[in-house]
Amino acid sequence: MHLVGLSMGGRIARNFALHHPERLHSLVLVSTNPGFDALSTEGVKRFVTERRTANPESLRKLLGSRARAGAYEELLESVSTIHEASYKKTLEASVAQDRFAPIEDIAVPTLVIAGDEDTVYPPAMARDMARRIPGAELALMRGVGHLGNLEQPDEFNQAVLQFLKKQEKRS
Repeated sequence: MHLVGLSMGGRIARNFALHHPERLHSLVLVSTNPGFDALSTEGVKRFVTERRTANPESLRKLLGSRARAGAYEELLESVSTIHEASYKKTLEASVAQDRFAPIEDIAVPTLVIAGDEDTVYPPAMARDMARRIPGAELALMRGVGHLGNLEQPDEFNQAVLQFLKKQEKRS
């Protein structure tokens, strides 16, 4: 199985890879973190505050300068379907429980993708994750914020597919 996870999904995918490496062929971690201990105390507070007070302007900040036309409207529509109380509980649980993950122990081929304008998890965090995961590759998307798959889907898909094709050749 090839597993791709973005943001919270990336944290879930990372934990799956750590607990069940035998079930994976590869892993793609997108705009995510290695656990909230990687952020400063102030960074965690800012993360929670920004997620709790989602409004049109804060959502716009999730996107980078090269987001394709229509990406913002799709983001607004997507966010409008979220059950707010459940989202806030998930946010609090994530920050409280996802503290540290030994990503150095990830034992499957891994691609880390990040936007160079991501304000949620800055590109330096992605670089550090790629450095810490044995053999990991890093793909930095230029002019992209937190949601590369939404902002520049063709570029995002190309990066993932190129990585997956390399894994097929290794099999």
